[in-house]
Amino acid sequence: MMLRAPSFLIMAILWTVAMNGASLTSSEDLCSPMSSITNLSCLFYNYSQMNCTWDINEQAPADAQYTLSYQFTGKTEVPTCHLTGCCNATCHFRKDKLIHFDIIQICVAESSQHLTKPCCISISPATYYKASAPIKVEVNETEVKWKPPRGVHPSDDFFYQVEITDNSNNVKKIEDVKLTKWIIENRKKSYSVKVRARIDNHFSDSLWSDWSQAVNIEPKPKDYTLLIEITLVITFVALVVLLMFTCRRYKLLENLCQPIPDPERMFKDLYDHHNGDFQEWINAKPLVTKVPDECIAVTLED
Repeated sequence: MMLRAPSFLIMAILWTVAMNGASLTSSEDLCSPMSSITNLSCLFYNYSQMNCTWDINEQAPADAQYTLSYQFTGKTEVPTCHLTGCCNATCHFRKDKLIHFDIIQICVAESSQHLTKPCCISISPATYYKASAPIKVEVNETEVKWKPPRGVHPSDDFFYQVEITDNSNNVKKIEDVKLTKWIIENRKKSYSVKVRARIDNHFSDSLWSDWSQAVNIEPKPKDYTLLIEITLVITFVALVVLLMFTCRRYKLLENLCQPIPDPERMFKDLYDHHNGDFQEWINAKPLVTKVPDECIAVTLED
């Protein structure tokens, strides 16, 4: 039975292989030809965390064990990371240790009772930095606003992308924005909006964050204020015209329908004693003539 090599010897072999290919950045170029490790990749978060994952092929020994370690260029320390599964590991840094524009070399050692076969990559944390998603995404009358990703980042400057989904047909489009807001151009439709971010490290393209939770933009209710005001004005004018017409019509009817004069008030005797019979009333009244007391003769001469 072959004895397993001490851990410090494994690390020495591991870093000898890595340093011989330090200028390479491809995991395939820095992996041992006999290693069953493929697709080694790492992401950096919040200035203090690195998550790495890898795949293993069918040739991996049944008793294989994996160890992930890293080293910054120019440093002598070779820390190891905590494995959270067969093929992933999480590393935590002190904030003064991780410099995003340095080169960090990361190696996974595949150890069995037969061999130790390393697989390494050499990367810049700035290129593989993934910010957290923007927070507090809110909708107001004219725009969607949000806050920058939570945490400490290599840069306070971010690029943003807004994904707008038309809820009526599920058509999506993505817009690039620099500010922490997006102007709503059309409030007549229903939309679903998500936001993501990446740091502006002024050096190279970083990775996009995950999308934020979606917020919905509902169609703006139609404003009927002007229509109501116009309706009220028209109604008022119609009532005024109707009132004027009614008043004028009433006066016309009043003039046309004057009451017939009643002679009963002027000729009480006619109606009280003769029942309105004018002939009877005339015949019943004696003709009174007055004879003058004296007659004066007048002589007319030609």
